[in-house]
Amino acid sequence: MLPETQKSSDIFEKSYEIHFGFIDNRGVARPSCLFDLAQDAATVHAHRLGIDRDAVGALWVLSRMKTELYRPLLPYETLDVQTWCAGIKGAVWLRSFRFLAGGEPVGAAVSSWTVLDWETHRILRPNAIEGAQRFLGVKPDPAVVPGKLACAELHEHHIHPVCYSDLDVNGHVNNVKIVDILSDGLDLNLGDSFVSALQVNYTAESRFGDQLRVLTGEEKGVRFVFGEAGGCTRFEGAAVLSPMRA
Repeated sequence: MLPETQKSSDIFEKSYEIHFGFIDNRGVARPSCLFDLAQDAATVHAHRLGIDRDAVGALWVLSRMKTELYRPLLPYETLDVQTWCAGIKGAVWLRSFRFLAGGEPVGAAVSSWTVLDWETHRILRPNAIEGAQRFLGVKPDPAVVPGKLACAELHEHHIHPVCYSDLDVNGHVNNVKIVDILSDGLDLNLGDSFVSALQVNYTAESRFGDQLRVLTGEEKGVRFVFGEAGGCTRFEGAAVLSPMRA
């Protein structure tokens, strides 16, 4: 299980319905659902704190995110997402999440972010952002920070051509869409399992027209899915699958 990170005094909570658009062909939420809702809650919380992209004139970039899910999420459940700043290390912000359904914990997540200058795309250190001052003293537990992923042997699974529907407002493949592309490499439609743990590292942007080679492998019960294009790794993923029903 993910270690519990230190909570700051600013904990934000927002409720979401697991609407039918999140549901896959097996009748449960796709892995991207948690990423979608977590990023929305993080965006709204940053706005409330006065440190969103418009307030600081910069871009928040998700670099890594690791999730755990204790059971599949079902259609029309209400998911309560709690989130807080879990610390700052150098130029990296750590944000944690807890997911509850009916008041019971059903999952957790931790993510790391950097802030880029809107025009130059250079990294802005947190001490240069006025609204960040209250969080500078919150030190993250190193064991919580999502690390680099590696798999000794990967094989090509398929090619994904980047299309219009993959893109976000910044002109590159949306972070949540990356999770859907990664999920295609897990062949979830072929079994009766759900993704109970998933880490995604966003290593480089992908843009319209890129041909993403989706590579897969497995080591010690962990399923790896990497994406690369033009000789550059664009994302790394590691998933654990668990039986849909106990």
